[in-house]
Amino acid sequence: KRKKNKIVSQQEGPLLITHHGISGPAVLRLSAFAAREFRDLNYRTNVQVHWAPAFGSAQEIESQLWKMTSMAPKRTISTSCPLLDPIDGSSVIPRRLWSALVIESGFEKDRIWAEAPKKKVATLSRNIAEYVVDVTGKGVFKEEFVTAGGVQLKEITMKTMESKICPGLYFCGEVIDVDGVTGGFNFMNCWSTGHTAGTNAVSTLEKLLE
Repeated sequence: KRKKNKIVSQQEGPLLITHHGISGPAVLRLSAFAAREFRDLNYRTNVQVHWAPAFGSAQEIESQLWKMTSMAPKRTISTSCPLLDPIDGSSVIPRRLWSALVIESGFEKDRIWAEAPKKKVATLSRNIAEYVVDVTGKGVFKEEFVTAGGVQLKEITMKTMESKICPGLYFCGEVIDVDGVTGGFNFMNCWSTGHTAGTNAVSTLEKLLE
């Protein structure tokens, strides 16, 4: 994610293209670690996506793409991605996405590598390594995995989850300022702090009733 042309948060991992935008583990982690920045920007900014990070910068990818003009000149650009997985030899960019990137870069669907203009190859390279997605909002309410913010941890005695400001008041779960990445961490936070808060709240109540 960028703010005034500066990268303020960066994540790597699987990414999903949905009917409503982008999602997947990398996007969810980015949303978590940059939650406050997104809020401050009213969820209007841009995200730069690298579709093939293992292949380096746009310049390095351009060099590899240009080799296709001599190595496989008769192949159709929109159906022959040269960025291959070293293990199984498959394209690291899904077929439909590759075709879309090629078309967006200005190539005709049936253009072959031998006819590839240098300028359009450079554009395709940038679309692979520096693709900009405009963020215009967030998911609708109740689609969230966890909410950021809450009671600050410095105001809580973590061994009991009791408030340091208001004795006898206990906090747990998403009420406190804890939000983790996907993978069950937020559930664990809710269960463990809930158990701790509940146990100590009952203990405090029992002492008051003695």
